[in-house]
Amino acid sequence: MQQCAENCGDCIRTIVYVWLPEEVVSSHSGGFIVFRLSRQFIASIGGAIVIGLSLSMANAESTPDDTPPSHWAADIFAKAIRDDTAISDQNEWSDLSARAYAGSPRSDAAAVRWLPEPMPAVDGINGKIAGFGGGAEHSNGFYGTAGSLAFPLAQQWGAQIDGGVGSLDGSGWSHGAGHLFWRDPSIGLVGAYGSYFHWNGVSPSTIPRIGVDVSRFAAEGEYYWTRWTARGLAGYETARLNVPNVAGLAGLSVPNRFFDSISASYYVTDNFELSIGHLYSFGRHGLTLGGEYGFALGGGRMASLFATALFAEGGTNAVLGGLRFYFGQRDKTLIDRHRQDDPFDAFLQFIAPGTNAPKVVGETTDPALAPPRQAAEIQQVIN
Repeated sequence: MQQCAENCGDCIRTIVYVWLPEEVVSSHSGGFIVFRLSRQFIASIGGAIVIGLSLSMANAESTPDDTPPSHWAADIFAKAIRDDTAISDQNEWSDLSARAYAGSPRSDAAAVRWLPEPMPAVDGINGKIAGFGGGAEHSNGFYGTAGSLAFPLAQQWGAQIDGGVGSLDGSGWSHGAGHLFWRDPSIGLVGAYGSYFHWNGVSPSTIPRIGVDVSRFAAEGEYYWTRWTARGLAGYETARLNVPNVAGLAGLSVPNRFFDSISASYYVTDNFELSIGHLYSFGRHGLTLGGEYGFALGGGRMASLFATALFAEGGTNAVLGGLRFYFGQRDKTLIDRHRQDDPFDAFLQFIAPGTNAPKVVGETTDPALAPPRQAAEIQQVIN
């Protein structure tokens, strides 16, 4: 037993010197080794020595005499050192990884919070077409058809083109407009608007036809709040008279003016809208009232009945109604179509003031400048 302990002691001293890194060993002489070790290494070595001595005495009785004690003692001690070092390295690496992740931007709760991506400005290519008719004071009535086509340009950018043709006071008219806008369907819309309107005009018996061209350039916006939608269109309005070459009628013009169309809409249901607004055009203020009721047709289509009324200064009162069809990428309610597909087209609000165009022409015409017979005809236009 004493011989075994002595052999084991020699073996341990040899193994410690062999297995420990060189920088750990400070000096050795006379069979003694001096270490500069961390507390973890000291604890590991002490535990390994105790385990080695215990196993050496336990196995001294069962191990064959021809197996040198130094061999199995060296294996036991080396395994203990390797396992403890591996566990220590693994723990240190885990701690380092945890600290690195904790210090990275990804671990910040605000940084990893995913926000939903806004819906696109336009939910795919879509359009609408409407047929309408109505009447007004100082007018023989009007009717026509109008349509719009909207399409996406980018995630939050879209465009729309409008067009229409019809008859006003028995004379043809045509209309075109364009919208370029940014929109978030959960917030609202901001964009630019431009339009052109041509009316062939009136033709009294002794005066050639006097046509009108109206151009509008404006900023437009919409704001969505629960079932409410606020809309605004404000800009510059120009009008040009196509005056025939008749004595006393040359040089007629209509002054350029500011114009606006502002309204607030409330959706009683997802498919039923009521609106009230203010219109200023051709130098006259007016109150607008409107409504639209939609019903789904399936296949991304919807039909709706709509009506608009205008009560304006100068006795320009008008009302129109019609049937509209929507075409889109998928079935959706009226409120969703208005906020996700095509923006509002204010043209139908301007067609009613167009019935007052004869008065606009009359304002620029002084009957005293015309020959008597033609002056009477001009006065008829004014009235």
